[in-house]
Amino acid sequence: MSQPLSTTIPALIHQHSKSDNVAAIFDSEKISYTFAKLTNEMVMLAAGLLSTGLEPGDRVLICGSNNAHFFVSTLACARAGLIFSLMNPNFAKADQLHYALKKGEFRAVICFPANKEAEFLNNLLNEIAPELRNSAKGHLSSKAIPKLTHVIMAEEDHRHAGTFTLSEIFGRSNRERIDKLPDYEAWDTHKLAAIQYTTGTSSPPKLVGLSHYQLINGCRIAAEAIGLERIGALCCALPLFKIPVFALVGLAPFVTETRVVFPSPSPVPKFLFESVQKYQCAHLLTNAVALRLVLRVALTQKIDFPSIKTVILAGERVPSELLKSIANQFRNANTIFNGYMLTEVATMPIMTSEEKSITRSVGKALRGFTIDVVDIGTNVMRENARVGELRIRPVDGSTFAGYGPTFDEKLEWINTGDIITIDNSGNVELLANKEDLIVDKSGKILEHWTLEKAICAYDQIKGAQIVTTTKNGPLVAVLVLKSSSCDHNLVKSDIQSFCKNNKVSVFSKNHSLTYFDLSQA
Repeated sequence: MSQPLSTTIPALIHQHSKSDNVAAIFDSEKISYTFAKLTNEMVMLAAGLLSTGLEPGDRVLICGSNNAHFFVSTLACARAGLIFSLMNPNFAKADQLHYALKKGEFRAVICFPANKEAEFLNNLLNEIAPELRNSAKGHLSSKAIPKLTHVIMAEEDHRHAGTFTLSEIFGRSNRERIDKLPDYEAWDTHKLAAIQYTTGTSSPPKLVGLSHYQLINGCRIAAEAIGLERIGALCCALPLFKIPVFALVGLAPFVTETRVVFPSPSPVPKFLFESVQKYQCAHLLTNAVALRLVLRVALTQKIDFPSIKTVILAGERVPSELLKSIANQFRNANTIFNGYMLTEVATMPIMTSEEKSITRSVGKALRGFTIDVVDIGTNVMRENARVGELRIRPVDGSTFAGYGPTFDEKLEWINTGDIITIDNSGNVELLANKEDLIVDKSGKILEHWTLEKAICAYDQIKGAQIVTTTKNGPLVAVLVLKSSSCDHNLVKSDIQSFCKNNKVSVFSKNHSLTYFDLSQA
């Protein structure tokens, strides 16, 4: 294993600034970046950003996905000494964007097109801060989001009061301003580079502080485990706004000299087939849900993927039927990885490619990371395994800066909130989130995940979650059906019989499964 890289993002990028090798390709945009071109665009945008009145240390929220300039914007913020944060642009409502901007105390926001209507983010911002319509560029003063002064829109066809366009920011750059950029060589490698919201699936999103060292070495460790190298391109079918994806894919060219390919801005790229074939990608980063869709379409269209040697699946256990599909349709794929992504370490610190464990486990801790299990007083027992809450150390050589607003803690451990089992070989199996645990009147934890697994084995079910709506209330199974034409009553009856025949139950004398709430995909 290589030694830790004690450097910063701009220093790492500048090491490759003279190279004419291709670093990144954004296929649907027909944009190809050599290392030299990418470095040049980074410094131009960095100088332009600081010319608007932003200062090193200011926070910038970047809302977008796999666009070329979304990628460049993150690197430019790092070069300018601005602290960046990445976010999905497809907000359900204005309140979510308001929460993100206010809680994060962002000075600037850069908005890329969402999958919804044109000018979607601009409309949300005007709803949150109507003062924007009458503000000078870079001088927004809003009661709702008092820290925000700069709004930058990447939709170049639309110009609005109070907002810069991204091309304007590029246009403000010149040699004098580039020469006055902060001296990155004087920076500490543990300097804060990014703050990122957690997923917020079981509790409100929290802001996590991440250093240059952690982003770079998280990439280094995962890239080495996967086997990324100069020969062979990596195709990314996951969104860059997830910080572990950005750290692995966005920094991989500078850490390993791997070429990275982004088929299209959408998280599930419809142009993936063409991109993989055109650039002979050897590695594919995706997840089980997205890959199922890709393989289904590929099978219908009789598309093959002979160049793919490695498939990297992030975020969940891998169903056995998906493994069979991969073997059939990726005939040269000799390695399948499954990994656990964690915002707090900005990478996949746990990973496996072991065929025997990949369907039930997310893997073992990679070298450079240490994991442990915290006892939660559970009655759940496993033979030759420990059960409890997963906690993990930040990448070796660093400490955890903690959660916002200050990011000034130096914590040795991160409590993830995920309940796991870890066997004697170090394999980790995810059971549930701590917030989702169901406890009966006697204080015993009900193993609802066992029932969820059993239900998901039924061929008409796409997904299932067992919940309880009130303390000590009845259990509810929320089901997602594969087809809307299913007979709901028949499915309910079949599942009850299926679980009974397979001797699967989470029932106790205090609880029974009262009814099923069937939701359609």
